Amino acid sequence: MSTLPTPVESFTSPHKVDYTFVAGTGRSTFLRGLRERRLLARRCPSCERVYLPFPEFCSRCLVELDAPFELDGTGVVKTFCVVNFPFPGQVIDPPYLVAYIQVDGADTTLMHLIRDVELADVHIGMRVEPVWCAEEDLDTSMNSIRYYRPVAGGSDA
Repeated sequence: MSTLPTPVESFTSPHKVDYTFVAGTGRSTFLRGLRERRLLARRCPSCERVYLPFPEFCSRCLVELDAPFELDGTGVVKTFCVVNFPFPGQVIDPPYLVAYIQVDGADTTLMHLIRDVELADVHIGMRVEPVWCAEEDLDTSMNSIRYYRPVAGGSDA
């Protein structure tokens, strides 16, 4: 029986990639809403699909979306993953849970942390609500929502 060599766990690359992410007109409006504790969505006037977060144009119909409107942020866990292993750059110690959340009134999902619940108790269909950060920490990023938690006294979808 042969033994395997010790696996390579990391290496330094001589390549560096600098880039700038441009959110675009549509998603910039969504991100500015987060700074005000508002989850803004937009509807396609053709197929009526509701996007959260939203682009400027419908990905199905290629038409410009209607004006933004606010959703309250409560929603349903559509799927989730328990992160058990550490990785470089990680800011949260495992284990923790990340879920795709379909906010009530939206046809798309947001990916975010689920907290304030035992990992074993999280399930598809669980009703959740956003927990916003402190006023002084609000910014134009998803970090304005600290995490999602189960809706107190809420029932499953």
